[in-house]
Amino acid sequence: MKLRSLLVFGASGLALCVSLVAKPAPAEIVIKGQNVAETGFVTKADSAKIYFSASPTGKNARAYPRRLVERLTFKAPDGWAEAEEGRLGGKYSVAAKAYGKIAADYREVEAIEDNYGSLARLQQLACLRNLGNYTELAKKRPLLKKIGLSKKYHNQVELFVGWGALSKLNTPAEVDQLERLVSDFREMEMVPEQLAQAFYLSGVAQEKKGNPGKALTDYHRVFTLDFGTDRGLSKMAMETALKLYAAEQKIHKDRQRLEEAHGLAAVFVKVFGKVPSEAER
Repeated sequence: MKLRSLLVFGASGLALCVSLVAKPAPAEIVIKGQNVAETGFVTKADSAKIYFSASPTGKNARAYPRRLVERLTFKAPDGWAEAEEGRLGGKYSVAAKAYGKIAADYREVEAIEDNYGSLARLQQLACLRNLGNYTELAKKRPLLKKIGLSKKYHNQVELFVGWGALSKLNTPAEVDQLERLVSDFREMEMVPEQLAQAFYLSGVAQEKKGNPGKALTDYHRVFTLDFGTDRGLSKMAMETALKLYAAEQKIHKDRQRLEEAHGLAAVFVKVFGKVPSEAER
């Protein structure tokens, strides 16, 4: 999902060196009754007011009641283009660091829907997910709040709870908790890329429960649903499925399973390169 470089608000441990002082967010604002947009910086916001300054330092900020704001357009902050380039290029570690810095720098505007700080945090967690760094994801997840995101992102916020749960699956009770989360996700109305994530989490739960056949079915659903949207997630699902096939074939000499595994391996090699060493036969 490639995000826009301009976002409009209607009236209705992987961080780089982070400043202790939040940065004002570059933006344009239009006040009701005025015909000209003011260019400047949002210094902070709450449920009632937006504080806007003409200075990049945030000096002499004026408090505008939200009811008087006709339109607020954020401009992409420094580092956003580089973070996007890293994410889209599969350099998830680099992108996660860049997004984390943006999220921290613009934390004072998180009360405004779809601000770049909240969107950066969302993308940071997605990068940590694709890295398989669930411990760091679980640590950062509470920093992502729905208040800074429009409704279309709210399911993703909930899905990150499930991804964070993968950081600790050492007991049957923790696996059961993951299954309950997956069950809740199935009750939500999700777009394909979100549904693919729910299937991946279900696959992990089934694998932990000792049901490799059901887990493989779920992993296949992931890259069927999401291949064109998030190659990182599709790659994860394919790799996990290939490892499962390899482990299963050491015990069960099932020709159909073997043919499925060879077919998936051929696709993986064509798209991503060499198969994981654990899946080689």
